[in-house]
Amino acid sequence: MTRLEEQRQAVSQALENQDQRISAIESSQKIVEEQLQQVKDQVKEMIREELRELSAGERSLTAAAPAFPDRHTGVVAKPYPYNGKTSWDIYYMQFENIARMNNWSNEDKACVLTSMLRDSAAAILENLCASDLRD
Repeated sequence: MTRLEEQRQAVSQALENQDQRISAIESSQKIVEEQLQQVKDQVKEMIREELRELSAGERSLTAAAPAFPDRHTGVVAKPYPYNGKTSWDIYYMQFENIARMNNWSNEDKACVLTSMLRDSAAAILENLCASDLRD
């Protein structure tokens, strides 16, 4: 085998190795793209679920009985029930804004908040005494 043939064979082998590496990278890229699509689909479903829960909460806002403390001629806004499935921080921030709009006292807020807890979120009430429920 001449030197030229050896070089040609070496180049050919290097090209074949590069083709294999490219194929492996393309396969990995396809897997990553599929996983990314799955994550996107999961996020979309989570957003849909949050929107459904928020929509249900908004419906309960309009359907809620007027049994909330009222410091104005009418309650400005009413909180929706909290079941523990959504973020507490976000719910509580919204609740505090509603309480401020309605000019509720701390006792009013405690009464309304305890009445809005549902499902697993209401379980915390078992550990509180009556005076804690008003604070």
